[in-house]
Amino acid sequence: MTLLHAVVSMMTERSSFFLQLMIEHLWISGAAIGIAIIVGGTAGILIYRYERAAAPTLGVVNFLYTIPSISMLGFLIPFFGIGNAAAIIALTIYALLPMVRATHTGLAQIPAALSEAGASLGGSDFYVLTRVQLPLAMPIIMAGIRNMATMTIALAGIASFIGAGGLGVAIYRGITTNNPSLTIAGSLLIAVLALSADAVLGRAEAWLKHPPRMAGKRRVAYAGTAAAVLIAASGVTYGFFGRADVIHIATKPMTEQLIMGEMLKMVIEQNTGLEARITAGVGGGTSNIQPGMESGAFDIYPEYTGTGWNMVLK
Repeated sequence: MTLLHAVVSMMTERSSFFLQLMIEHLWISGAAIGIAIIVGGTAGILIYRYERAAAPTLGVVNFLYTIPSISMLGFLIPFFGIGNAAAIIALTIYALLPMVRATHTGLAQIPAALSEAGASLGGSDFYVLTRVQLPLAMPIIMAGIRNMATMTIALAGIASFIGAGGLGVAIYRGITTNNPSLTIAGSLLIAVLALSADAVLGRAEAWLKHPPRMAGKRRVAYAGTAAAVLIAASGVTYGFFGRADVIHIATKPMTEQLIMGEMLKMVIEQNTGLEARITAGVGGGTSNIQPGMESGAFDIYPEYTGTGWNMVLK
């Protein structure tokens, strides 16, 4: 009960901190989910149309899915740097398998007679795909999307290892500072987001099985468009595209580093007209922060003299 009380107290007292992390988490995972739906859905349709490509394509996405997440993030750092971009790409790669497989399986289980009936009425290939095949395959595709979305939101917590935002920041900071309340709070919020997304997609799946009247369809379309705009706006708001007048500070996952990062932020903002943002507790320390410095993702970070001499100035 004492630990539970500490978790509730922390979430209440630091509600703005957790709210920001939740928005960042939704942006990162939402971007990956959207890209995976487009890319994975298209790939699933193509391998259904060209069956010879099905086995190689599924083999490739299966192989990518088995790569450990830490290894994938480390592999992407030299190409995309530290931060949200590499995290979104890694999450998209992991989300491809359920999306490609669900789309291909859903289309493959449609009886050939139904597709031939649509074509016999003079429908083009695109017409048959969009009006006959995809609606029939949609229950299986939606099941794949639900599975993929839940998995992606849960997996996004690992993105903090390479300096990306999201609730993984709270988990990683709690582990490195021996603060179980912070770790549990971040984990619970990720679970809430994943279960909420699954519930929303479950309602969408039910709506597809029993669609409302046209006015209801328009309302759903407007709501979907508004959600997409909000996700894009949140990406701009939280600096995914970057700003020239912002100093990006990185810190390692140690207590003194977190304190020095806050001190640097205060000094910069009090003595200049610039805004400073902290990416706290970057996993891997110097080995991940220094490449971020070289790529421009970070502008400054506190370093230990011995570590800098041995790893940076070698």
